[in-house]
Amino acid sequence: MVAQFGLRLAASLIKSHFGDVVGNVCDCLLRRGSLSLDDLRKFTKMPTSQVKECVLVLIQHNCVQAFSIPGNFGGHLGTVTQYMALFDNILHQLRFPKFSVIVENHLGEQGVRELGIKKLYGRISIN
Repeated sequence: MVAQFGLRLAASLIKSHFGDVVGNVCDCLLRRGSLSLDDLRKFTKMPTSQVKECVLVLIQHNCVQAFSIPGNFGGHLGTVTQYMALFDNILHQLRFPKFSVIVENHLGEQGVRELGIKKLYGRISIN
């Protein structure tokens, strides 16, 4: 179980990196656990398209993971996709500046620029 202050820290990190809208979706996932897209829409009171965009940003940056659950939904067999916030991965965002210094010492300024570009587009995971 994650302490309340840890959840607030993680949510504020996401809000500072990606803005309030993405931060609200992540905060909802952190506080309520795994949710479907419909549940996220309901709890955040945001349009489905906006929730989808936020979830995609979070997945791209390795802050949220999607998984499918098979089941019987109203008499129909199918699957529902749920989304889960990755608390530890979110907190690893704090480690990026130190990692950047290490890269600069080993690869120089060009390495830091390339690292920054990869992080900007969600192509790097600092785990």
